[in-house]
Amino acid sequence: MDNLLVFLSSFILGIVFINFFKKLSLKFNLFMSKKEIPFIGGLGAVIPFLICYFFYKALMVGNIVPFQFLWIIIFSIILFVIEFIDDLKDFSLKTRIIIQAVFIFLVLSKIKGIDIYFLPQWINYILSFLWIMGITNAFNHLDVGDGQCGGISLIISLAFLIVSILIGNPLMVIIFLCICGVMSAFLLFNLPPARVFMGNSGSHFFGFLFAVLSMYGDYATLEKPIVLILPVLVLGFPIIDTIFLIIIRIKKGLLPLKKSDDHMFLCLLSSGCDIKESLSKIYIVTLLWCLCGIFLIFNINVFFLLFLFLAFIFTFKLISKVLFIR
Repeated sequence: MDNLLVFLSSFILGIVFINFFKKLSLKFNLFMSKKEIPFIGGLGAVIPFLICYFFYKALMVGNIVPFQFLWIIIFSIILFVIEFIDDLKDFSLKTRIIIQAVFIFLVLSKIKGIDIYFLPQWINYILSFLWIMGITNAFNHLDVGDGQCGGISLIISLAFLIVSILIGNPLMVIIFLCICGVMSAFLLFNLPPARVFMGNSGSHFFGFLFAVLSMYGDYATLEKPIVLILPVLVLGFPIIDTIFLIIIRIKKGLLPLKKSDDHMFLCLLSSGCDIKESLSKIYIVTLLWCLCGIFLIFNINVFFLLFLFLAFIFTFKLISKVLFIR
């Protein structure tokens, strides 16, 4: 019952705040995309997320939380402010990369990174840096079309919520319930035809949370070391989409973070697929990778293998279709 209350509170507050900032953006012509759609949805989602998280954390868990978790929230807010300024000023690519690199160095000085015991510490540090940089920007890359970033974020947050319940981590349960609530609210405004987008501030904020929280969760044990790859599976589609985008951009002679129209979603639309069909294909692939991660928590089993097989098949079909279009 408590979990339902957390979800409903964040969902209702999400609707109120997103609608308010959407109207504000339209009235004063601020944060408007080239298609005249406000990209202030991130602000409308982040504020209710933080309100609900701090309220229910104090109510259900208490005010005493691990410093690691506190630093995660602090850094996510700092990144939100940086990217909010980016939404206003539109930083150059060079400036954006430098700011993100310095920011991630600071993050890793305070929070736990990837810690694979058989690897040297410096390799773990590099992996942690690349993981945070990659996942954070992956969600920013997803905010290119109606319903994509919000829908994928909702599916992934549901997967991490289930995993958090299974491993018995109440702090993670609350935070993913809040993400599920605000993402459900955001989708009401973002599904085709989109009336609001997330913007750099929102997509980077939630991407960063997924990146660092996936490192924070203790999934693997000595008896089940394979569970270490659970976050990679749950975040499978954003990772695959980003790798695809980087390869295509490099082949074109572009920098990996340089903007271009080579996203899988946009390629599907160019092929003649309507927007709902394109979203359905991407949602299915995302869901299959998430189910792989969920069932891996029980170690390698028949359901994990089944969904892993389906995830590979559907991903291959999706990439083949996109490459055929190109």
